[in-house]
Amino acid sequence: MYALLRSILFQFAPEAVHVWTMRQLDRAYSIAPIRFLLKRSYQKKSASLHRKLWGIDFPNPVGLAAGFDKDAKHIDALACLGFGFIEIGTLTPKAQDGNPAPRLFRLPTDKALINRMGFNNDGVEKIAARLKDRKSKEHASIIIGGNIGKNKITANEDAW
Repeated sequence: MYALLRSILFQFAPEAVHVWTMRQLDRAYSIAPIRFLLKRSYQKKSASLHRKLWGIDFPNPVGLAAGFDKDAKHIDALACLGFGFIEIGTLTPKAQDGNPAPRLFRLPTDKALINRMGFNNDGVEKIAARLKDRKSKEHASIIIGGNIGKNKITANEDAW
């Protein structure tokens, strides 16, 4: 089944597939019985997985890296998949479009991607408001980190 789905998805641009897939995850998450099954399948609570680092209690050491949910639009749906933490971004002070497409490239033989997105994001203020206004209290305890970068128009000497 995975091979068939992969072959279908690989017929489309990787960035478009990412957006579509995240939309499907959000839809699935919005349906209570599916959300229950996702959580039951992926959220494993175990003392052996727990980590305390820098004074922060991580339920497990497996996190989602920055770049996957740049604009913090899918935090709750991703949290139900059992991540110990989610890093958002890269965020920049001001919103920016990033590099022109195509900017995400598959290397199928290496099972890899090349990311030349260029820090496309909604800007730190809009994303901070989105995090503050999250409706779900179900995943209120998910640890969210942020990856911060400079805007393209910011000179290096001004990028403190």
